[in-house]
Amino acid sequence: MPEQPVKRRYDAARRRRDAAARRGRVVEVARTLFTSQGFSRTTVAEVAASAEVSPETIYKAFGGKAGLVRHIWASALAGAGSEHAERRADAAAAAAASGTEIIQAWLRLALEVAPRASAVLALVRSAAEVDPEAAALLDEIERGRSARMLHNARALADTGHLRADLSVEAARDLLLVFSGDIYDRLVLRAGWDAEDYVATMTRVMAAALIQPG
Repeated sequence: MPEQPVKRRYDAARRRRDAAARRGRVVEVARTLFTSQGFSRTTVAEVAASAEVSPETIYKAFGGKAGLVRHIWASALAGAGSEHAERRADAAAAAAASGTEIIQAWLRLALEVAPRASAVLALVRSAAEVDPEAAALLDEIERGRSARMLHNARALADTGHLRADLSVEAARDLLLVFSGDIYDRLVLRAGWDAEDYVATMTRVMAAALIQPG
């Protein structure tokens, strides 16, 4: 007689994999449509048709357009590795021998995150000017960015690398500037080589943030 519980466990695992794959497909389709057409012009119905799911599926899984962009943003922040980029950044900070090494590790991880993250942030900023839902999402994203940069500033302070004349809050503010549009302007627009970007920004950030000596 077949062991029915084993079959149910197998079916449940397969359903979870299928659901995860479907969600990933929806997010990728939405990312393509949002970045090519903009937030306001892209509809949930259009995303659903392109991803071959129902609009109801999207509303149930993501809560609508803002929820889709929220997932696109989270996916960009995760980077391209098997482990989330933020966890790898924390591990690099803990293992580095100097503050400059920490900053260089952060910048190399930014090369994974920035290409997609900058496009999503530009999308939301543009839409926020006319769409209240996008404006609320932008506020949420900026609060998340600020919290992450405060976390990074504290990592520099806790390891003794932060400049003595900088508060953690001031370091957070500088990190927010450095993690903003600089990659977009230098690499994507001006065509800087990625290694030149890392080398130059390591020097600039170290001079601004790291205790000399």
